[in-house]
Amino acid sequence: MISIVEAMSISKWYGKVIGLNNFSINVGTGITGIVGPNGAGKSTLFKLMIGNIRTNVGQLKVLGEDPWRNPHQLAKIGFCPDYDFLPGELKGREYLRFVGGLHGMEGMALSDRINEVLEVVSMTDSADRGIGGYSKGMKQRMKIAGALLHNPPLLLLDEPLTGTDPVIRKEIIDLIKDLNKVHGHDVIVSSHVLHEIERMTHQIALIYKGRTVASGDISEIRQLMSGHPHNIVLEGSGMVELAKVLVAEDFTVSVELRPDRKGMVVKVDRPDAFFDAVPNMVKETGCELLRMESMDDDLESVFRYLVRW
Repeated sequence: MISIVEAMSISKWYGKVIGLNNFSINVGTGITGIVGPNGAGKSTLFKLMIGNIRTNVGQLKVLGEDPWRNPHQLAKIGFCPDYDFLPGELKGREYLRFVGGLHGMEGMALSDRINEVLEVVSMTDSADRGIGGYSKGMKQRMKIAGALLHNPPLLLLDEPLTGTDPVIRKEIIDLIKDLNKVHGHDVIVSSHVLHEIERMTHQIALIYKGRTVASGDISEIRQLMSGHPHNIVLEGSGMVELAKVLVAEDFTVSVELRPDRKGMVVKVDRPDAFFDAVPNMVKETGCELLRMESMDDDLESVFRYLVRW
């Protein structure tokens, strides 16, 4: 795997407050989600990756280099912070001209690139309006445009979905996926909402209280719950007959039928064995299974299990 970011047992503290504690991660190409509750250490990690602060302990490499006191590396990174910093008195295009100037861009090359990024983030029609009148979603898009302007290989997006409504959230998720798939940027994106990250990528790192809880493909992380009882919803006809068969299985912890007898919740301690056995049980009982869904298969359930919430 090509490593974009390597953090090896890094720690960062602010006086008596610990931001990251013996944190390790190896981030490859593509889109990687950094997931955890507020205060978990996500923003501290981003500040370390752009060289804004320095680790107290451990080693950090971003694109193969130490980001601390390494200003030329900023040309390779586009950073979109979690806070609102846009100058409300400027128009969108004026803001991008200012950002371009910071990167040494000028003239027609800058104008052409501004037009390109405005098209990418779907802000062309609003570029000559004052930023102070932008909605939250428009501001997020303009922040991403600024991070994109110098065409860096790596984009760091810290909580880009915060405060946006469901429609805008979906649009930004689609934009982030396009930034990688269509435009070729590697992306590291953070969020405290786990299901949103699932919609962007399967490559994640779960962070809690400054530590790495788990990292890798979502399917691999879910395997860590293999010994944890799963609650599975079954719905259809013939549920009573199916329940009788389920009760006799050694992987079944409990069966709770709904009052209408058209559904039940089955708790099992070996989910794989349960799912393997279901086809034969359905055939044996003659029931019609219309729905089968694990209540504990989403990423949030995995996270809560791993940190014992």
